[in-house]
Amino acid sequence: MVLPVMVKPYLDAFMRLWRLAVRPTRGRTALALRTAIVCMALVLIGEIWQLPMLTLLTLTLGALWQGNRVANMKISVMYVIFFSGVTGALYVGVVTTINNFLATLIFNLVLSFVFFFLSTTTILGMISVIGGLILSYMLVALDNVQSGDSIARLVLSAWRVFLIIAGMMAFVGSSLSPSPKHVLTDQIIERLRLSAKCLGRRGEGRNIPQAWQDAVMDTVGEGVSGMFGMLGASTAEQRWSPEDLSYLRRAALNSFGILQFVERCLKPNASIPREDCVYLARRLEEAAECFETGGRPAETGTAQVCSGDIAREMERLLNSLDQPLTAEDVQLPSSQSGEAAPKKKKSAFFLPGAFTDPEHVRFAVKGTVSVFLSIITYKMLNWPGVHTCIITCFIVSLPTMGAVLDKQRLRIVGALIGCFMAMGTIIWLMPHMTDIAEIMLVMGVVIFIGAWVKAGDQRISYLGLQIIVTFTLADLAKYAPTTDLTVPRDRIIGILIGLAITYVVHTMFWPHSAMGGAIQKLKALDALLAQDVTDWNHDQRMLQAAKVQETASGAMGQLRQVMLEPSYMRPTRHRMRQYMLFLRRAAMSAASLFGDIAANRNKQALRLGQILKGGEAASLNEGGGL
Repeated sequence: MVLPVMVKPYLDAFMRLWRLAVRPTRGRTALALRTAIVCMALVLIGEIWQLPMLTLLTLTLGALWQGNRVANMKISVMYVIFFSGVTGALYVGVVTTINNFLATLIFNLVLSFVFFFLSTTTILGMISVIGGLILSYMLVALDNVQSGDSIARLVLSAWRVFLIIAGMMAFVGSSLSPSPKHVLTDQIIERLRLSAKCLGRRGEGRNIPQAWQDAVMDTVGEGVSGMFGMLGASTAEQRWSPEDLSYLRRAALNSFGILQFVERCLKPNASIPREDCVYLARRLEEAAECFETGGRPAETGTAQVCSGDIAREMERLLNSLDQPLTAEDVQLPSSQSGEAAPKKKKSAFFLPGAFTDPEHVRFAVKGTVSVFLSIITYKMLNWPGVHTCIITCFIVSLPTMGAVLDKQRLRIVGALIGCFMAMGTIIWLMPHMTDIAEIMLVMGVVIFIGAWVKAGDQRISYLGLQIIVTFTLADLAKYAPTTDLTVPRDRIIGILIGLAITYVVHTMFWPHSAMGGAIQKLKALDALLAQDVTDWNHDQRMLQAAKVQETASGAMGQLRQVMLEPSYMRPTRHRMRQYMLFLRRAAMSAASLFGDIAANRNKQALRLGQILKGGEAASLNEGGGL
């Protein structure tokens, strides 16, 4: 009896991970298929032209490829500008340090520090990480080249590779990727149909599957920021009328509100009649089909059919889908006095606090030390196959200890899966292949599997990228089919070496806990709940509820990372339970921020005050938590 009890938490965690990996969200298959096609085309071009760094092409494209054409175009422009300047600096640095390992190493470490610093302080983000990864790997490889002319040709070839990747993202991405408006419509349809499925099950008197319940809670935690971001990208595209976007803004906000109420219906004792569930499920399916055909819901009147309180609120949100919603209608007051919120500043290249927060410099130093130790280990072992230790240092380095450990777990699992796939391909498929089309087909299938996982929840997306990276590093080691099993073996060993080095460095030098970010999220959540919403309209209150859910979900994610850290960096169990209780109460309060179901507005304000001044808030204040 003891063994099942001990195994159950691990089994539950595995099933949760499995449900995240296989969740069939709308547009996920299409995104994975597009990623696989583009990666296959890029590999084919690299094989034909015998481009350098062939194994890193799919890593770059798989990591940077986005789900809509506006984002792909934006990233491609930043990519070209950034790497054009970096390639010039690389050529000057390599020429001046040729045949001098110490000078080359110093130059490599300087570039690594710059890239790590830019990854957390600028809008480049992942582009800077990819740049540091590629250039550090190139400098190590160019150390064995003795001719200056050969180095110049290799650098120019590398720049051509950068241009090809950017061109694939810009031109192929523009033709294959959907518009932000299409992506936003898919998200709205997904939310409406998920609500319809859950209510339909409830109307039939059957239990709602755990996978659907997880999907509802995760989607509610996403709020509306992502959908409103797609609205902004659609506006920048200047292909859609403001009227169409205003109806989509209404649908995005109301779909969140409906799903928020559906989450309350997941409980078996929720007070919602079965006939109301059946009626609402049919209405939600009709609205989803209307959006799917490119239309908008017609006027439905104001007659109330449902009898229950929760059902009436969902019906009201459904009836208002035919009303436009402008950005001014949901502009939140900046204070309780009703003053207008200040206009957002245009995004700059450097993020706020880039040069004032010392953690950015410390993170860059830790990343540089990891790269230094990896290069020294790689050179001392004289083992070319374990060059993945250098790549690993860039991929798994993150500002907090919890994030590093979380990413290391995903990298190990993804690398093992990709390695086993590569070995299986070498053993059972390679001997029977006769042309490049068969190799491309096998690669396309594996890349599709990895891209499917990557297109899912953010908590497991990195695992999918690792499947793609490890498989291509093992099976694209040469410009010919790989038949040696030592190649995937060496890649795994190199990854484990890089993980060990990264763990030691981030543990020994300025270990930074994820608890700092969690406290910031908790403070932001506390401030949101402290706002008086009694004079706000329904739409403003619903948007405030979405912000509460997003912030609570972000804080929960930070606390999950805190639990992975060493015990001396974590709060006590009692403190963690208090934090979790506060987050659950905050999420419950978000459901009462809008709608007449909160009885009256005075009572609503009182309930928010209980969250702030009750025992949960007091326990947070003890010890400097909030």
